[in-house]
Amino acid sequence: MKHLSAGQLALSFTGVFLGAGFVSGQELWQFFACFGPVGLVGFLLTVGIIFIINYAALSLVRATGSEDMARAMTPGDRPRLRLLVSAMQTILLFGVMVIMIAGASALIHGLTGLPAAAAGAVFTLVVALVALMGLQGLVTTFSLLVPVTTACAVILAAAVLFQNGFRFAPPNGSVSPMLPNWVVGALTYAAYNLFGTVCTMVTLAKLLPSQKVLKNGLGLGSCLLTVLAWSMIAAMAAQPSAGAGELPMGVLAGTLHPVLEVSYGLLMGLGMFSATLSSMTALTNQLEIRMPRLKPWHKPFFLSLLAFAYLGSLLGFGNLIGVIYPIFGYASVPFLLCVVYNWRKTAKAAKG
Repeated sequence: MKHLSAGQLALSFTGVFLGAGFVSGQELWQFFACFGPVGLVGFLLTVGIIFIINYAALSLVRATGSEDMARAMTPGDRPRLRLLVSAMQTILLFGVMVIMIAGASALIHGLTGLPAAAAGAVFTLVVALVALMGLQGLVTTFSLLVPVTTACAVILAAAVLFQNGFRFAPPNGSVSPMLPNWVVGALTYAAYNLFGTVCTMVTLAKLLPSQKVLKNGLGLGSCLLTVLAWSMIAAMAAQPSAGAGELPMGVLAGTLHPVLEVSYGLLMGLGMFSATLSSMTALTNQLEIRMPRLKPWHKPFFLSLLAFAYLGSLLGFGNLIGVIYPIFGYASVPFLLCVVYNWRKTAKAAKG
């Protein structure tokens, strides 16, 4: 694959966050919008942290040539600690795959009447076909998905705000005991997202021609992600009753027109597809780094992962947003700080 441009990196950077939790508004509601307008400030804090960690991680990969995030997230030579980080990443990434396939099964069943098991099988097959394209398939998916998602979310949010007279309702306050205020919400949201998504982003490091492209791409992606999130947070903060539903943005779309609710459901399906594809790419890449013997069996290996994720999805659509995700957020903070520490250490050694 050819080198990435800053624009392609920006779309990929934004795309790794567009899972079902984000697109549906559920994540943004629990971590930001439930606290009212201050949630907008919280997301600025989040996106700043996300930019710094991604810049450090990709710079570290470019400097060392190693994409092993377990090593990048631990200080010094600590095999047991690396094993713990690897296990946490594997559980999180595989868990996201299972949940997204289960969610897509339920969504397709609701829209078409197709049995959930068959719907999940079709969804998994489409993911597998795109995954066979490698990084090109990932970048192409994000290049198509991100502009559509951003445009739809911004238009929907503008319509909701116009309907409510651009006034924010009083904040509801925390909806999760693990997220007592907007600061904790912002920090844990950044941490748990980074713990998984940075593994996807580092696969693109070898396709970056320069640090300038890296900085510009992440900067542009941060702006794009902020516009998208702010639109959705503002819309939910203006009409917080939507937060009572599992799909707040879908609820808001339904208040405008039933057709919009269905259309936004399709958009959420694309978000599930994006999250499944990026999680599988990251998980496959990290496992092959730690177990090089898997590389000759790359295609059968990731197809097997998808098959197991599909089987796991048959157990139903679990809600991990309010409990498990914050736990991963708290647990991953020290490991993410190690990424910055190791990057600065490597940069100083290079200058020396």
